[in-house]
Amino acid sequence: MPSLHLINLIIHICFGLIALGLGLLALLVPKERGAHTRFGRWFLYAISVVVGTGLLGAVFFRASPFLVMLTLLAGYVSYAGWRTVKLRENRSSRQDVVWALIALTSGICFLWIAKSSDASWNPAVTYSTFGALSLVTTYDVVKHYWLHERLKGGWLYEHIYKMFSAFSALLSAFSGNALPQFKPYSQLGPSVLGLILMVWFMSRQSRRKAV
Repeated sequence: MPSLHLINLIIHICFGLIALGLGLLALLVPKERGAHTRFGRWFLYAISVVVGTGLLGAVFFRASPFLVMLTLLAGYVSYAGWRTVKLRENRSSRQDVVWALIALTSGICFLWIAKSSDASWNPAVTYSTFGALSLVTTYDVVKHYWLHERLKGGWLYEHIYKMFSAFSALLSAFSGNALPQFKPYSQLGPSVLGLILMVWFMSRQSRRKAV
């Protein structure tokens, strides 16, 4: 009989692959209501399972610090990216701030645990992932309290950034596990690719607005 850890791992991997496929489809179809919205919603459902099983693995089965950070990053930016579309130019709620602080605090705790344990981890990839998590959560909190009026018009760019962050986090986890012999490049490469695509999509959106 398979162990609970193995069952959790299989579910995690299967839904991670499903989320990657759905995320890719959401990127490829026209960015309008319809297929993009549908694939995006299914992507969020799949990534919710990925995050849930990932956190179970972290709590009960001692997952790697890098994967824990990726799970926190993917989970938070997926939620925040969805909320950005729901809110558009409206101010975020206090509940949104609470989720941002929970994600940031969890990242700090897992980073502290990683540093104080004997687990094998790569500081470069773990710190960079934590940095990405810190950046987006801090931005969301600062925007809510002080800069909402100034930044509310950029909600679509926020959505692009956050959803690309979620997709590249999943891709980093996949390539890091599929190509362990190329670490840390197999972990960092998808993040660099995601950043390039993110800038390209933002530039394209900016050109459309200027027309």
